[in-house]
This record gives sequence, C-alpha cells and structure tokens, in this order.
Amino acid sequence: MLKSIKAALALVVAIAAFAGVATQAQAASFGADVNKNVQPSNASQPHACYGNDKCTWVLDDAYGNPGGEKAPKSGTLKKIKLIAGAPGSFRLQLVKVNDPERSAEVITNGPRIRYEGQDDPNANTYDVESFKVDVPVHKGEQLAIATKRTSTLRCSSGGPNTLLYNPVLQVGNAAQLFFHADGCWMLIEGVVK
Repeated sequence: MLKSIKAALALVVAIAAFAGVATQAQAASFGADVNKNVQPSNASQPHACYGNDKCTWVLDDAYGNPGGEKAPKSGTLKKIKLIAGAPGSFRLQLVKVNDPERSAEVITNGPRIRYEGQDDPNANTYDVESFKVDVPVHKGEQLAIATKRTSTLRCSSGGPNTLLYNPVLQVGNAAQLFFHADGCWMLIEGVVK
C-alpha cells in the first residue's frame, strides 16, 4: 500500500512538473533582446518626435534579436519588458507593417505604461522594467509606442531601426506611410502566451 501511495505521489509530481514546462514552453517573446547587459546608450535624455509632436514609434529592427521584430504567434501579450535611460511614458500599440512600402496601421491600443529609467546611468548593468499587460496580439504584428518623446532607446550606429509615423496612428484608420526612419533601436520586448 505504501509503495502504491509513493508511486501515485511521484506520478502527480511528474505531471505537475510536465505541466509547468509545457506552460513555459508556450510563451514566446518578440522585439528587442532586453536584458541587464543592454545599455540605453545616448538615451539619458528622452528623444523627441520631429516637431515635438506625438507620433507612433514602431520597432522595426529588434536589437540583439535579428528577425524578431514580429509576433511569432497569435495569443495574448502578457508582459512588456523595457530598458530606458530616463523616466517617461507611452501608450502601447500593436501595429501591422505592410511591406515593401512600410505603411502601418494600428490593430490594437494597449495600456499607458509609465517607466522609471535608470537609477545610475554609469552602472555596469542596467535596470530592466517589466509590466504586466493583457492585450490580444496576432502573428506578424509589431510593437509600437505612441508618445511625444522616449528614452527606451539604444542609439549608436544609425540605420532604419525605428519607423516614426506622424500623426500618431489610430485604430481604424487606413495604413499610413512612415515619415522618418530613426537610427536608434527601441529597447522593448513583448511576451506572448
């Protein structure tokens, strides 16, 4: 009897462990590879949208995660991670970018996110901020933010890493062409379940 109780208990533990691994395996991330070793270089002062207008900033080149710009699957965006040089806020957006002209349309507006930035910009590692969200996402959508200025950036080498759309993209509006391709990478990562 004791052997069968131990066997049953071992089976329950094994099933629970397998369920935990299966749940973790279902999560997928996209956007930048956000980790404590990524410096928000040249972003200790927030960068403004041109003309200091509110615009939509679309992550179009995922820093440290080549090819990871688009949501790998449909599901629910459960977490946003970011690294910022200074405090600020933005409205999270999920957009569909149409190739090859790079026109974009907002599919979903998410919550307003307020971030703190770095306590010590000269540290050897950097503060990663994490925010729970609950936003539907479809395979192929990209992370975007609507704001006048942001420091969730890594600015060092140039190139079309972030697409800027002005005026800010609105849900239900037709796709709009970008007005500027910025050389800074957006340091934002989304986790989908």
